[in-house]
Formats: sequence, structure tokens, C-alpha cells
Amino acid sequence: MAIETVDAESVGMSSERIGWARDLVANHVAGGRSPSAVAVVQRRGEVVLAEAFGVRGPHGEPLDIDDVWPIASAGKPITAAAVMSLVEEGRVGITQPVVDHLPELNGPQDDEVLLHHLFTHSAGWESAQRTHRIEEVLRSGAITPPPPGRDFITHLFLSLALDPIRVAAPGVEMQYDNGPYELLAEIVRRETGGTLDAAMRERIFEPLGMTRSACIVGDEVRPHLVTRSEGLPFGPGGPVVFEGELWESSDSGAAAVHTSATDLARFGQMILNGGVLDGMRVLAPSTVTSMVTNQIPGVPAMFGDQIIPESSWGYGFTVVQEQRFAYFGGGLVPLGSALHPGAGGVSYWIDFANEIVGVFFEVITEIDEFLIPVSGIGHRFQDVITGAVLE
Repeated sequence: MAIETVDAESVGMSSERIGWARDLVANHVAGGRSPSAVAVVQRRGEVVLAEAFGVRGPHGEPLDIDDVWPIASAGKPITAAAVMSLVEEGRVGITQPVVDHLPELNGPQDDEVLLHHLFTHSAGWESAQRTHRIEEVLRSGAITPPPPGRDFITHLFLSLALDPIRVAAPGVEMQYDNGPYELLAEIVRRETGGTLDAAMRERIFEPLGMTRSACIVGDEVRPHLVTRSEGLPFGPGGPVVFEGELWESSDSGAAAVHTSATDLARFGQMILNGGVLDGMRVLAPSTVTSMVTNQIPGVPAMFGDQIIPESSWGYGFTVVQEQRFAYFGGGLVPLGSALHPGAGGVSYWIDFANEIVGVFFEVITEIDEFLIPVSGIGHRFQDVITGAVLE
């Protein structure tokens, strides 16, 4: 599938520098640092770069611009958008106690946890990702079989989320984790009476024309899935695998979204436009503002083994602040931009100052113990694109 692009100069960017960005990705793949990568960049709603490099999977089929990737945690803003659509209808409240919807959440101070704390990872619970609690539960065999109608991944994440370990009072610190977004997804399921996948399709994907997007992957999407070779991070045979039947049938709100780079660019453009795309209003401008504004100023965070003096998180997105982190986000991307990475090489960002939406997916070949994409070039790609703005 070919995507029509415009001359970069027509939207105030340098064609030469856009070429640098393209060459950066092409050389990254040609040099063997990644078998697969795709990039989509839009400025002022016009596409200036849309190209795929490498292969769809280990069998060597050429990668297409519209092929479908598991985007892991980068799907959390889409989960947030689904919840926000219910907020707009008055069916849930951001400052409402979570126990109003999930009464089985009954640990110490859990009755003080608001949806605000779930959105911003500030409920005061220990991160099961940081402590590797998920792996411990799987090794111990303590996880029960999922109930009828629930997939294993969602059951695992939700079981841990409903039995959190408290390390601080709500609102005192941030610990990034899957659990809060699994609880948000469960609230969507209970409020709508269906799956999160169905809610996303009805409220986000279909209105935005995101035809290659789903949590629960259907037959129409499956032939277009990007897969990894055995031995690569998140590929077959590893401790965490982001492909196969378990993930393709998952309704997880934390990490189950599958989408194409072109579809995710449409979601990002909707956010940049204040909730509307191609004349279709999906979210109110005030809702989008709340999603991309730091809602926890002054709150410290734990990321891996780092203590971050001040976190910066909105209702779904991380918001670029003064402090930068290795490999995550370009250093030239302006403060106040919104982004959300996903494990395995997924990144996208929304640069309000420069009116840019950028999507960059690659298959990562090297990570560290905290899943940091050591081999990734997403941050460098963002810098080249940002530096291509001339006006």
C-alpha cells in the first residue's frame, strides 16, 4: 500500500532533512540493527514521510506501511480515550473513587483511589513490572484459570491489579504499571456491558477510520501482523512474547492494542486537532487537553531503579518535561509534547508546538533488564524530524 505524501517545503519542513530521517531508518535496517521498521510523519495534517523498511516476519515477506503491530503499552492512551468518552457521557467520573465500580478492590486506602490516580499511575501501589511480580506469579503457578469469557492475559493482569501491594498513600508518588490501565479497562467493560475491544471499535477506531486496529485480532487483520524471529526480544521462546494466540485474543487495557502506523497516526492527529478528525468529533477539546496536560505536578516517580524528582503524566499520555530519559523520546521534541512508548520498539509523539504527529515502529534486537530499547533509534528519529522544521 502506498501513502501519498506532500513536498515537505509545502508545510514548512526541509525535504533534505526528511531524507536524513528516511536514511537513518533505512541504514538501521540495512545494517542489521533491526529487521523491520516503519515511519509515518505528518505536519499540519499532511503526510511528509510514510515508508516501511525490511520484512513483516521471519519468513521474509516485505513489510508494508499498513501492516499491523502489537504496540504494547503505547495502547494505553487509546484505553484512556475510551474511558474519557464515558466521562463525557457522565457515566464515570475522574474524581470518583474506583471502588464505586470495582468494590472487590478492598486493600488499605484503596477506597481513596480515584480514577485520576489510575490514569496517572499514582494510586500508591507497587509496580508489578518493576518488581517482576508477574513473572513470580507465573513461575509459582498461583494464577487461577481465567473465568469463562475472559482471556488469560487480561485475567493475569487484572488479578494482580485487584490485589495490589501498597507502598504509599494515593497521590504521593507515581509508579508506572500495567495494573491501573487494566482496572480502567475493566470499568469500561462493566459500564458498557461488553469487551474493551468492542468499546474501542465503536468509540475510537470506527469513527477515526482506523481499519487495521483491534485488541482482539480478527481474521481480516491476522495476515498483516508483524512477527519476530525466535531469540529476539518479545519473540518466540522468550520470557515475554508479544505475539501468538494469547495476545491476539487479549482484551487487555494495558497492552493488547494491535494497530498500523498509519492508523496510529490518525489517532495522534485527532489528539493534535483537539478531538476531531475529518469532521468527526471523537472527544471534546477539554477532554484532549486533560489527556495531554501534566496532572500530577510535583509528584515524584519510580522508573526502574531510578527515583525521578518530578513525574509528568496526563490522563493517558506522558508529557515531555525538562528531565529526559535514556532512549525514550527525542531531546529536541518541545516541552509539553505528548507521547507514549511501547515495549518492543514502538514510539509515537504529538508535537503541539510544531504541529507534528510522528509514528515510528521497529523490531528491537537488544533490551536491558527494564525492557529499555538499547538498540532502538526512535529517539534519534524524533530529533531529526523535529530538526526538519523550518518555520
